[in-house]
Order: sequence, then C-alpha cells, then structure tokens
Amino acid sequence: MESSVGVPRVTIASHTDSITSAELMPTGIASPPWYIIIQEKMSEKFRRWGIFVGHNPALFILLPSMICGGLSCGIFLLESETNIENLYFPNPSTALTHRQRVRDLFPNVNHMAFDTFAQSDMLIVATLLFKAHDNKDVFQEESVSEIRSIIQKIKDITIQKDSQNQSLENLCARRNSTCVINGEFFLSPSIQKRLKDGLITYPFSTIPGRAERVDLSSFIGQPTIKPPNILTAAKVLRLTFFLKEESSEWDDSFLSTAAAIQPQNTTMSYGAPSSLSEELYKGTIGDVKLFVMTFVVSIIFVSLVSSGGDMVSTRTVLANCGVMIAGLSIVTSLGFVALFGVKFVSLAGVMPFLLIGIGVDDMFLLMVSWSETLEDMGLSVPERLGATFAHAGISMTITSITDFASFVIGTKSKFGCIVNFAIFTAVAVMVCYLLQITVFGGCLTLHGMRVYSQRHFLTYRRTKPRKELEEEGMSRCGALLCGGETPSTYRGDESMCEKLPRLLLHKLFAHYFVSIAIVICFMAYLAVSIYGAIHLPQGLIISDLVPPSSYYHAFLADQHKYFSSSLAISFVVSGDYKDGYETLMENLLKKAQEDKMIQFDYKRCWLSDYVLQPYFSKESFMSNLATRFLPANSRYYTDVVLDFTNSSITASRCYVLSKPMKNQYEMADLMVRMRKIADSSKLPVFPFHPSFPVFEQFLEILPATLELMGIALAVITVACAIFLPHPLMVVLVTITVAMILVGIFGFMYYWDTALSSITMIHLVMSVGFSVDFSTHVCSAYLQSPSNTRGERVRYAISHAASPIFNGGSSSLLGVCLLSFSDSYIFVSFFRIMVLVIGFGMLHAVLFLPAVLSLIGPEDKSVFTVRRMSRKSFGARGSVGTV
Repeated sequence: MESSVGVPRVTIASHTDSITSAELMPTGIASPPWYIIIQEKMSEKFRRWGIFVGHNPALFILLPSMICGGLSCGIFLLESETNIENLYFPNPSTALTHRQRVRDLFPNVNHMAFDTFAQSDMLIVATLLFKAHDNKDVFQEESVSEIRSIIQKIKDITIQKDSQNQSLENLCARRNSTCVINGEFFLSPSIQKRLKDGLITYPFSTIPGRAERVDLSSFIGQPTIKPPNILTAAKVLRLTFFLKEESSEWDDSFLSTAAAIQPQNTTMSYGAPSSLSEELYKGTIGDVKLFVMTFVVSIIFVSLVSSGGDMVSTRTVLANCGVMIAGLSIVTSLGFVALFGVKFVSLAGVMPFLLIGIGVDDMFLLMVSWSETLEDMGLSVPERLGATFAHAGISMTITSITDFASFVIGTKSKFGCIVNFAIFTAVAVMVCYLLQITVFGGCLTLHGMRVYSQRHFLTYRRTKPRKELEEEGMSRCGALLCGGETPSTYRGDESMCEKLPRLLLHKLFAHYFVSIAIVICFMAYLAVSIYGAIHLPQGLIISDLVPPSSYYHAFLADQHKYFSSSLAISFVVSGDYKDGYETLMENLLKKAQEDKMIQFDYKRCWLSDYVLQPYFSKESFMSNLATRFLPANSRYYTDVVLDFTNSSITASRCYVLSKPMKNQYEMADLMVRMRKIADSSKLPVFPFHPSFPVFEQFLEILPATLELMGIALAVITVACAIFLPHPLMVVLVTITVAMILVGIFGFMYYWDTALSSITMIHLVMSVGFSVDFSTHVCSAYLQSPSNTRGERVRYAISHAASPIFNGGSSSLLGVCLLSFSDSYIFVSFFRIMVLVIGFGMLHAVLFLPAVLSLIGPEDKSVFTVRRMSRKSFGARGSVGTV
C-alpha cells in the first residue's frame, strides 16, 4: 500500500510517555544548565522547521526559486564602477579634504597657463615611451626622425565630440598658446644641435624659451654623461601629452593608433588616461571562464564525494542541486543589488568563488546530518529532515550569520571597492542560507522520498537490491548499475571520501602526549605568524592591478625601470597676507628642505622672490604685487590668487621639490613628514600634491583593517554566545579565529602579498569564513551523547571531519583555478583563501580537538544535547507514515 505521494507507508510503535529528565541529563544533576536549555530550544525550532519543509517540498522548491528568478532579472540593470580613485583610495581622507580646498582656492587654467606644479588633480596624460634598440642612442638621426613622424600621427587623431571634429589641438593643455608635450623639445633641430655640441647639462639644464632650469630626468632614461655633467646620449625618451580634460573618445583613438604603430628603430610602450581602469576591468571580466570551470570542478567533486551507497541511496543528484543553489544565490544577489543602483566592482568578481565554497560547505553539513538519521528507519521523511535541521541548523546558522556580519561590517569601510563588494557578498550569503533551509531542504525531502520508494537515482524507476537482481540472472555489472535498496544502517549512504577523515583522525587523540605535542606545534606556528605579521608591507601598488599580459603593464614596468618621480609639494596658505608671513614661510620652506628626501637647493616661492625686489615695501605690498611683480613674473601666475579688486590675497602657495623616488612607501612617509612641518608652523598652511590621495591608503589601510576585523571578531563572539552558548566553547572559537587571522597576516608576508584595499576585504571576509570549521567541531562536541572528553572528541571528529574536509577541499579546488588568472584581485584572493581554508581546516581538525581532549567539558558538569533519533519524537506519539 502506498501513500498519496507514492512512497511506501512506514509505521513505528507509539511512544506516549514524555521524555524524562533521566533520559536527558547525567545522573546527579537536578536541571540542565542555562546554555543547554537555549541550545535545546533552538534545536527544537530547527526540528519543527525541517518537518514543515518536509511536508511541503514542492512549495519550498518552487516559490523561492521563482522569487530568485524574478530578482535575477535585475542583472540586466547592472552597471560597473571603474574609477580607480573611487574604488581603491580611502574616502574621506585628509588628502581629499585638502584637494577640495585647493580646487576651491585656485582656478583651473590648464587651457591657457598649464603648469605641472600647480595642479589640484592627477594630471590627464597620454604617454609614449621609446627605447633604443641594442643599447644604442635614442637621439640618433633615424630614431629622432621616426619619433617625429609618430608624434605627428598622434596630433592628426581626429574624433567626433559635441557634433564637431576635434583633435589634440582642441583637447590639449596649453602654455603660451601652444600644446604642452613634455619632451618634444628634445626633437627640435636646435636642441639636437646643442646636444651634439655638448651644451646640454644633466640633470638640470637651461633650455631656450624656458624661464626656469628644466629637470631632464623627467624626459630621458639611462643617460650617458661626460664629465663634468654634459649629456651626450640616452637610451630612453619619454613624451607626455597633457590634456585639459578627459575624453574617452580620444583615449580610444590614441590607443588604437599607438597599437598599430610598429617603430623600426625603437621599441615603443604607451599608456592613456583610461588605461588603468579599463585594463583592470578587462582583467577581471576576462576571467569569467575561470568561474565556469570552478562550477564544473565543484559539480565533479561533489558528485564524487556523494557517490556512496548504491543506485538508490547515492546523493549525487542531490549534491549537484546544492551547487546549483550556490549558483542561484550568486545571480540573485547580483540582480537584487543592481535594482538598488549599486555598481559592480572588479573586486566583486571573486564573490562567486566564495559563495560556491560557502554553499557547498553547508550542503555537506546537511548531508552528513541526514546520513546520521539512517538507522532510525521508523522516522518519516519530514521527521528525518527535522532531525537533520535540528542537528546541523545551529552550526549552519552561526557560520552564515558570522559571514553575513563580516560583510555588513565591510560596508563601513572608507574604500569604495570594499563597500560595494561587501554589499554584493552579504546579500549573496544570506540568500544562500535561505535557499539552503528552503530549496535544499525540499530537495533533501524529494531525495528521501525517492530512496524510501527504492527508486533509481537517474531513471526514477523502482528497482530491486543487487543480490536479488543477480539471483534473477542479471550480470554483476548490470546489477551494480541498476540495483539498489533503501539504506538502513548509520551513514549507510556515505562514500569513502566521507568515511576516511573520521576513520583516520580520531586515532590521533587517543593519548594525551599527542594532544600536547599538537598544541606545542601550533604555538610555534603562532610565533612564526607573528613575525611575518610585524613585517607585512602595506598599501596597494597601482601597477599590480594591471594584468601582466596587458600593454599597459609593459608600459608601467618601463616607467618604473627608467624613471623616478619627483614630487612638487606645495604649501598652501589660505587667506590674505599678514605682517611677518615672509619670515614664517621662509622658515617653513627651510625646515622642509632639511628633510632627507627634499632637494635642498630648489624651491619655488613667489613671496621669497617678491621680498627681494627693490620696490618691495609693506606699505604698498598689494599694489606693487598686482601691478609690478606678478605681471613681470608669469611663472607665479597660478601661485597667487587675488580678489576681484586686487586689494587682498585669497590664497597663495610655495613649493619644494623632492628627490627622485620610485618607492611609494617613501612617498607616503614624506607626505606625513611634510604635514608635521606644516602643523608646527604658525601659518594657516597645509601641504599638498595631487598624488597624496593615493598615498593616504598607506596610512589608512592597517587601522581600517584592524578596526573592521576587531568589530567582526566581536560580532562573532556575540553570535557564538547566542547560538553556541557554552562559555568555554565561545572562548575557544574566538581564540581559534584570532590564531587563524594572525596566521593569515603572517603568511601573507612570506607569500609576498601586501596588506591593501584589495586584500583588506579578503581579511575581513576571513573572519567569518574561518569561524565555520571551528563552529562545526565545537557544536558537535556539545551535542555528543558520550561521557568522557576522548569520546566526545571522537564524536565531534566523526560528525564534523567529513564536511570540513570535503567542504574545504571543494573550496580549495575552486580557488586553485584562480592561480592561473592574470588579475591581481583574483590571485590575491586565491592566496588568502588558501591560507584561510588551510589554517581553518588544520585548527578545526587538529588544534581544537587537541585542546578539547585536554580541557573540554565532560558530562559531570555539562548537560549534553541529545542526538535527534526516534526517541526524540516519542512525546508526539505515533509518527505514522511517510
């Protein structure tokens, strides 16, 4: 006789008596501790939810899937954010505040009086870099002629903008009515003649038509110098086209033109204003194939792991449903968040790899808990699902809440890429959790109904046990492929991949000295990690964002190899001149020039020059400044801003010049020192350079990371206190997570991975991710019905080792594909995920069991949660039919 759902009716004896306290507590304890009462109540909630889902599997599969399908349509509205500053530099920051003040105080006159010193924003430049072949001179006649023709091709580029034809002449920054192309003067016949005549000095030289000496190190690389300081040749020439405004159309034309040029006498590399953001985006989107491969690898792996039992009991299709649920979570979160206008960022490209790992981990935990109910043949499928959720629900909820909380905390970051990534991933984690307890619960119910009906997992036709088929004359191979039966033993449907971890690991903790040795080894690991964490470099090197295969990576490598950067740091004074300012400014500049990284023999200050003029007087300060000094010294045109009546100064600035630097860490330190000098002055002054917003990350990244990770760790502690309410377990989980984090910090140093705005979110993510495995072990330890520490540790390993190893291995297999990526974002994610998963697994299956075997709570003082079996349902009487 079959029930209405086509599943055999299974009846068990009724249990009308309530479960007594003697069944729930060790002898001699009057009542369970408060934390056991809480855990019992939560387990009961999950049990009831599982039964409810088990009675309505179609509803909980179709309705959530339809909702997710509708939300996924929002993916068509998804837009991308590629602005590097918005993504990877902290906001707000001191540098951005100062930049806005400079913008407000000084007008932009790049259209008529361009000055590389007097900029409030990063320069908009397109650059060509020429290297002579075979270490020859780039100023040979044939090379110079070739470079001239290439420049002319760039000048001839014409685009359609605002319904008009526009060329470089319309878009370039100008000085003295001509386009500014740094380095082009080297190609003029007069300069070439002076070079041959030995009249060009290096690094500073006087160039006809220039009011100030020119620093030639900005234009040429690997010069040949004849004593005392005569420039005779160079191997590299850099030409820079300055633009007054951004133009994506001109950028595209410039890049396509440059890519088509094949110089005969030199090697050319090039870059445009939009190169960095576009190449970063291409590098991330171009690796979509890796996500597809990860999906395939995950399906193959979970199919292998879940292929235990026979053609009836195997959970291969069920496991594939779990991977599909992770995929559904990904597209749902992308579509849902896009509906609210949140833009996709390149960093969010790692979210699918993360979600597959999280989803597969939860799936393995549910499947292991399901397998543990197989010996209770009297339970109906809904009741088995209730027992599964009661056993796995707390652990799964803790991990999902802590992961979700970690990403919610990430939305408070100052870095735009982290905020957007955290929003996408937080939503995805929560969607994945909801789908696991609804859709996967429904799939688990259908799987149970099929198994109870003894149907083949592929054909869904009723079948017979293999032995019976063989007795009827079927071949052994045919019986293996077609036969099967409903499993009736504890974990009777598990594969060898699920059995091996627990069979091998529990033997390690049979003796105390082994546990002590394991703890000592982890203390050594902690010491090595602390050393690495102390020496971990900080900050994002922008060139790291560009894929090595990109043309722009080659250009940046050439720039770094052949050229250094000198920063023209301005000291900005807001407000009118006051008596004594000239002395204060002179002292400030002198103190700045005493810095080891500032050129002591160079400064540019209008006030210093003005006070040396014979007509200078305090009584006629403003009139002489406006009518005599500034008209005669046009180089200070952008350094002094007068009000419309020329009767007061609105703002002014003076400059010092740094020595050539290649290391951005040095530049960030210099920025800090210049700020201290400005703060010590009595002038209303602050230092500024357009690159300072870039350097702010070096100051902000460590405090921001520690703050977010500290908050995440606190949230995890609170979550564990609620859902894993044993004081010792809360402490152990918190300590374990802290040890994992220290290990990640430390081994990032050994793996040559800096702490940056990209790795920062990976670290914050690791707080929630690393708690997953530890929670599984501690939760299983508390749920053990055994009496001694050793027995409870063996139970915890037996229950948790399989999902830990298989879930972790699945995640590792997925992220290992990212090691083949060109994207720094993906590669850094791969490295940190390997550390997170590797250290998380080792702490969960070695460190925690070792500690618990030494100091874990025993039944004399702890009330253990009963395992959900037939006895768990006895109070309700007969559990009737499937």
